[in-house]
Amino acid sequence: MTRSNSFFLVFIFCLATFFVAPNSFAQSERAKLEKQKADIIRKIKENEKILSQTAAQRNTSLGRLKALNNQISSRSSLITAINSEVNILNEEIAENQSIVDAMERDLKALKQEYAQMIYATQKTSSGFNQLTFIFAASTFNQLFMRMKYIKQYGEARQKQVNQIEIVQQNLTDQILEIEKQKENKQALLNDELTENQKLQGLQLEQRRLVTQLEQEEKRIRQELDKQRESERELTNRIEAIIEAERKAAAAANIDMTALTSAFEKERGKLPWPVDEGFVSSKYGLHAHPTLKRVQINNKGIDIQTGSNAVVKTVFPGKVSAIMSIQGQGITVLIQHGEYFTSYSKLKAVTVQKGQDVRPGDVLGQVLTNSDNVSEMKFRIYGKKGAVNPETWLQSKTN
Repeated sequence: MTRSNSFFLVFIFCLATFFVAPNSFAQSERAKLEKQKADIIRKIKENEKILSQTAAQRNTSLGRLKALNNQISSRSSLITAINSEVNILNEEIAENQSIVDAMERDLKALKQEYAQMIYATQKTSSGFNQLTFIFAASTFNQLFMRMKYIKQYGEARQKQVNQIEIVQQNLTDQILEIEKQKENKQALLNDELTENQKLQGLQLEQRRLVTQLEQEEKRIRQELDKQRESERELTNRIEAIIEAERKAAAAANIDMTALTSAFEKERGKLPWPVDEGFVSSKYGLHAHPTLKRVQINNKGIDIQTGSNAVVKTVFPGKVSAIMSIQGQGITVLIQHGEYFTSYSKLKAVTVQKGQDVRPGDVLGQVLTNSDNVSEMKFRIYGKKGAVNPETWLQSKTN
């Protein structure tokens, strides 16, 4: 094997190793980002409907502010995903450009070698006849060797031509790939510009709305006091029912181990009680969105959704109670062994006390308040009280 042939084979091996492995990883990362972007865009479209619903009645409401905050968060996540994809494309373009540079150098070297072969052939063929060269051999063995030499030299020239054609084709393919990647990058940059413009518009509206709500502090405080009072009543009634249910189960010697264990295994895998929406108020202690130095202690999570959204049970169980509390709408409490789930702020209920339910069974519809905000409250009670429902529900993209 000649030195140039050896170099060419090593080059092709290195090229395959260098190009396939990194780009397959990059393609995998891009596929993940594309899925992430699709999930975020789906959430943005869902939340746009919720946002437009809050504008139908009154533009200055906490529900609208929460929907705006969620849209801003979603669009920020989308811009981050786009930036990540652009960075991956930049790396791919740089890798492919280095391959093109290597190919161009090798193509140049192959062409130089071929030119030297042609020049040497032309130089030696001047006054040279292949048949004369062959039959001038003094022995049969020498004749055979000369014939073999001429054949090998012809094959070497043809191989050099083939190598040049292969490298030229690979070079053309790589240049086309780079052009395609640059087009994809430009499309992403255009998307990023559009999303940035939308984000700036949302942030401007957010600042305007916060300013207006701060001017309505008295009204918001009064509404907060009523909300706290109704939630205290809801909490007290739920906890009283749960205690009574547990005492009754103990007195009747009912074994709830299997159902309790089954519920615990679903931690992080429970379906959401509504098909669309976002968490508008998280579990636990957190700051009020507009009132300074005011904190809210939420025993569950609030999920803002669309008008007339259907509420479904998240796990097999039995309806322990149905209650109506002013400011909290109708609440359905379901027992799952030692665990309980509650679904509040419903306007209509389709189940009855004592009814067995399965995951996905419809419990009712979400109540829409005077600000045209459709929001439900979801709680999970464990053996020691209320727990964070978000840690039990399936993960959702922003």
